[in-house]
Amino acid sequence: MKSFVSSLRPVLPALAGLLACAGALNAQTGGARPSGSSGSMSSRPPTMINSSSRSVGGGGSSGSGQGANRQYTNSTMVGEATITSDLQTRRLIVVTDDETNENIRNIIQTLDKPKPQVLINVVFVQVTHDKGVDLGSEAVFNGTIAIKNEPRGIATTKFGVADALNDPTQFGAFYRILSQDVNATLRALASVSKTEILSRPSVLTRNNQQATIMVGQSEPIITNSRVSDQTNTTINTVQYQDIGIILRVTPFITQEGLVEMIFSPEISSLSATTVPISNTVSSPVIDKRSADTVVVTPSDKTIVIGGLISNQTTDRDSKVPILGDIPILGYAFKRKQKADVKTELLIFLTPHVIRTPDDMNAVTVQERGKLDLSTKAFEKHELDRMIGKP
Repeated sequence: MKSFVSSLRPVLPALAGLLACAGALNAQTGGARPSGSSGSMSSRPPTMINSSSRSVGGGGSSGSGQGANRQYTNSTMVGEATITSDLQTRRLIVVTDDETNENIRNIIQTLDKPKPQVLINVVFVQVTHDKGVDLGSEAVFNGTIAIKNEPRGIATTKFGVADALNDPTQFGAFYRILSQDVNATLRALASVSKTEILSRPSVLTRNNQQATIMVGQSEPIITNSRVSDQTNTTINTVQYQDIGIILRVTPFITQEGLVEMIFSPEISSLSATTVPISNTVSSPVIDKRSADTVVVTPSDKTIVIGGLISNQTTDRDSKVPILGDIPILGYAFKRKQKADVKTELLIFLTPHVIRTPDDMNAVTVQERGKLDLSTKAFEKHELDRMIGKP
């Protein structure tokens, strides 16, 4: 007998078929042991598969129609072996003859191969241009509305200008006129904003395994608010939600070398807009950009999986009829709001198949070379000490 120890992952299920057919070789060789084995061992009868067939139908069938038992000799028997595993070292111990030992060795070498991995790079590109104008006024007049002192009356225009003055989140130039009979508020605001978002999350995962990466925060969001009947206090129901960059992907490497991916990227943030939950509690609106798709692409090829290009223009005039149409002077009786928002959003995806340790080293050096701020903030020897030399 001959024994060897193979450093493998547990492959007992793949070798179980060898044990199930242990006695066939002895039956075919007349019960004699193979020349490479030592010791005595009783021969086992060949494994038989009983099959029961029954003829169905009318004429042409022979016999009683109840079927007959047939026996087939299993021709896949290769020998006998005793296989045990060491859970401490995660090794297999195989005791068998030379011929069977060689067959098992070939099976183990076929199974004992590293599974390929995939590095997925995702790029979110978003550019937003926002240009707006807010110009208007509102006034309250409290006095006589005739030549004589009577009758007195109140004339009011309300376009939300005074409310914007008292709102700390509203900006612009405000001018207020206060007198005994007149209370007027003027607002002028011209805004231009530009937002550029360039995010590049990456994740490495094994073939056929799901990977998730999340870069952000778990924000508490108030979902419900009520007043207790006993203590007369407000009780809020809070639910934590992940806000930031979330990437979920499951890659499958095909025989042709293509990479098929179940892909779900998401980028989210808290906006300045809120919605009321109760009289005293508001909850923020979450801006979210996400996709959920299945794509197939060759390795190292960049593809676009989704995008959005929008151009939104809003032009709103709130005015007093007739008076608000007077040139120049009409701005005392109206409020003009105009907004022009342009947004471009694209999501790019690049998979890199890693089959060998050399491929892993090459990808590591490539990813490290893309560092910008880290190389400026830390000395080279500090980076080499923490993450190793390239």
